[in-house]
Amino acid sequence: MAKDFELIRKETENSLHITFCKTCKTCPAVDISTDRDIVIIGGDDEGYTEFTKEQFELFVQEVKKGAFDKYIK
Repeated sequence: MAKDFELIRKETENSLHITFCKTCKTCPAVDISTDRDIVIIGGDDEGYTEFTKEQFELFVQEVKKGAFDKYIK
């Protein structure tokens, strides 16, 4: 179960970088920007995956619909 804490979040006018950890900067992250056509997910240890913004939007829609809920609860 996820812990209740704030994620490391760096936001500018045209980009957002969220690291999925409270205490370090080496955990996986999501990096999205209006300056790029891709969304980068991952980290140095586990590697990186790139999605088009359209693919990422489809993923987000599935998450919002609860498609993965039974696997993470």
